[in-house]
Amino acid sequence: MKHILNKIAAVAVSGLCLAACVEPITVDKVDESAFNNVVNLVGSVRDLNTNKQENVVEIRKDAYNTSILFTLARAPKKGVDVKVAYDAEYVDTYNGIHNTSFEALSQEQFSLQNDGKIVVAPDEMRSFSLDLTINPFADTEEKTYLLPLKATVSTDGVVASETRLVYLVKNMSFQSMASTDKDKGVVVFFEVNNTNPLNALQFETEDGHLLIDYLVLFAYNINYDAEAGRVYCFANPQCQYILDHYDELIKPLRERGMKVIISVLGNHDIAGLAQLSDAGARAFAQEMAALVYGYGFDGVNYDDEYSASPDLSIPWFTTPSREAGNRLYFETKKAMPDKIMLSYQFGSALGDGPVDGIIPGDYMDICVGDYGRAGYPYEGMTNANCSYQSSEFAQWRSTPSASSVNSFINSDYGYWMVFSLWNSASQLERDFNAMNYLSQGIYGQNLKKPTVFYPKTTGLESEPINW
Repeated sequence: MKHILNKIAAVAVSGLCLAACVEPITVDKVDESAFNNVVNLVGSVRDLNTNKQENVVEIRKDAYNTSILFTLARAPKKGVDVKVAYDAEYVDTYNGIHNTSFEALSQEQFSLQNDGKIVVAPDEMRSFSLDLTINPFADTEEKTYLLPLKATVSTDGVVASETRLVYLVKNMSFQSMASTDKDKGVVVFFEVNNTNPLNALQFETEDGHLLIDYLVLFAYNINYDAEAGRVYCFANPQCQYILDHYDELIKPLRERGMKVIISVLGNHDIAGLAQLSDAGARAFAQEMAALVYGYGFDGVNYDDEYSASPDLSIPWFTTPSREAGNRLYFETKKAMPDKIMLSYQFGSALGDGPVDGIIPGDYMDICVGDYGRAGYPYEGMTNANCSYQSSEFAQWRSTPSASSVNSFINSDYGYWMVFSLWNSASQLERDFNAMNYLSQGIYGQNLKKPTVFYPKTTGLESEPINW
């Protein structure tokens, strides 16, 4: 394009010379006052660890420490003064946007270095880091608080375009141990029609760490109720049993530090995860938020399979598309911003594109690939958010080995995904040996051999394992 414009300009100048060379061309001085705003420096405030403006923080026994940065689009010729301060008025605004009810974090619960004052030095594009400390909670109630901060610039000629920095601070002091605070994680999908969630506790290292970091309950369903005229989340008897016996089946996992995620699957009717209208996606996201918050789960995964074509005369639906699938993930994260969004990279409900100008890295947390494949990062994410491998244990595909786990440990990928672990008693020894490779790679130690197996989802009885 530059070359084309140059040629056009050359032809134009040549024509002028041929037509009117006798008259010199005088160009008056341009009044640049209208462009003064163009020379303003644009800056933004972000968390140093995540490079995000909205961050989820989990507090257990110890204080949480991070740093805040103020960055500019280009280097200033003079120092830039910035003040980061608590913005209590934004709590109601945030809750209004997300339809949440987070309470403000007490100002006594956190501290900002240097009274929140930041300086960007001349010829530098970023400030020095400002330390933020969030203190442990005195109680053990599981609850999320909102810490809203705002950056104000007092230097002329500098505009802060992105001034807000939000921390969703979760009191997780009820957990005895956090299993997810490490570079490598294990994501396991349990077929809950066959596998009791309590079996996730049986994969324990010699020093007492749980190998499974994220347990995905596969699967609840998306369905359409024609009589009520609405899309809803359906729980079959096994899934409903889990809800009815949350304290016995799920609470022990979460108390040990495991994340428990609800997976939603199509169910052979006109409701589908990638064919909801914008309004339909918002409504279904609110229903999922009520389920997750109401029972106490840690997030949501969508699996776009087994759906019939939608009836486009019904306002709930639209033409199936990746854009519709992205919208559902976006609206779900918006409805529960402190929860995990996990993308199974299959079908159209992926969460892989911008929605309303928001990139996937701001509404998606973990990406796992289809069987035999690595996950791939969406915009705003890295390989650390993705699975190195996805194993299908029922068909014994791409399962862990000493060499593949070693490659995983030496890679920049963050997760290994396993589907259909311990579907039956006949698989126990085979599955255990494969998972032991992951334990050896991640923790440098073997798993303890389990002594019991829970054969049914709709029951709490165990049976002994004879090795």
